[in-house]
Amino acid sequence: MGSIAGQWPYPGSHVYGASKAFVKQFSYNLRCDLQGTGVRVTDLSPGIAETEFTLVRTKGNQEASDNLYRGTTPLSAEDIAEQMFYIATLPEHININRVEVMPTRQAWSPFAIDRD
Repeated sequence: MGSIAGQWPYPGSHVYGASKAFVKQFSYNLRCDLQGTGVRVTDLSPGIAETEFTLVRTKGNQEASDNLYRGTTPLSAEDIAEQMFYIATLPEHININRVEVMPTRQAWSPFAIDRD
């Protein structure tokens, strides 16, 4: 699983962003290595998503995690799962190389999130 953090910088994400940039490049190279095998490789890179990972980022601080999402509507795990399902159920001759998906209230500048 990729992340838009692997493509677009934002404050405090140097290690996380670098690891996700690796995932992106790894998926591209893996796709080249698997050419002709019929194996499909996709880098699915979501934007802000309300998942348990936020608790890891905030060292278990539920209030800090909740504040990240306050006043906006992040992607849900179900939103991401729907994207994965769509990609996996395409006809065998189709490979989606990369999908970058964000909530409508998120954009770059840097990673501006519109809040109420």
